[in-house]
Amino acid sequence: MLAFGMLYSLSLIVLGLCADARWRVGGAVAVLLVAVLVGLVTWLFVMLALGYVALSGWMQVRRVPPWLAWARIAAWVVASAGLVLHGWPGYEGLVVVEQRALKEGSLPVSLYVSHDKVLVAWSLLGWLPLFGRSMPPVGGVPARAVPWVGAGGIVALMGLAVALGLVAWQPGLPEVFWVFAVANLLNTCVAEELLFRGMLQRWLMRRTGALVAVAVSSGLFGVAHLAGGGAFVLVATAAGLLYGLVYLWTGRLVWAVLVHWGLNLSHLLLFSYPMLAGA
Repeated sequence: MLAFGMLYSLSLIVLGLCADARWRVGGAVAVLLVAVLVGLVTWLFVMLALGYVALSGWMQVRRVPPWLAWARIAAWVVASAGLVLHGWPGYEGLVVVEQRALKEGSLPVSLYVSHDKVLVAWSLLGWLPLFGRSMPPVGGVPARAVPWVGAGGIVALMGLAVALGLVAWQPGLPEVFWVFAVANLLNTCVAEELLFRGMLQRWLMRRTGALVAVAVSSGLFGVAHLAGGGAFVLVATAAGLLYGLVYLWTGRLVWAVLVHWGLNLSHLLLFSYPMLAGA
């Protein structure tokens, strides 16, 4: 079931990249139906998910009265928030690790392969390119410098986490690393960057300017990690600034996704995960 869970998420991302709406929507419906038949998702979840797919497809139809356009946007935002927060009725994540310390001295953690947040990524890919430019780059940073900026930012962020007492240097390869790497990329990094950078930061830039947009979207990204405590929110906000700047400088979401993924993998491989016990 774990392998199918990964295939499910990968399939939705690939289908989201399709330009032909028949493949995008029809393929998503097929994936959801297969998922419920093999037992990955519940019937209640899949019925709601099919409604979400239909809503996303309908939102591509632009000739509707203004009141109806705003109503369906509001419905999409509420539904998407429920997916991101794992709050939909019938949602049951696939358990990989349950309340276990992945490294000595770290807090026990539960890891899941989720099948809900990736639907938000699928939906947003109908409007936002993952690999192509979704906005003109700002700042004049050369493309060849972006990997170095990303790597330097990751080092600085993990240094901040160490300084705040959240984590300690602790290299090691947890047995769940490869599952974590794939699931984190597909179900977390792609979805969160499409949402916070691709949708929110772009929307704010058109109304407030680049610096305010990066700051506000990063702050909201930090608040989304409030469960980890105040210091964790601070590090997450700083991480959001890095992802937001990388997107601003390149105009391509894929770079923000890769830096986000690189930070998460570095955290798991080289430091306490998710935090030191007692932090």
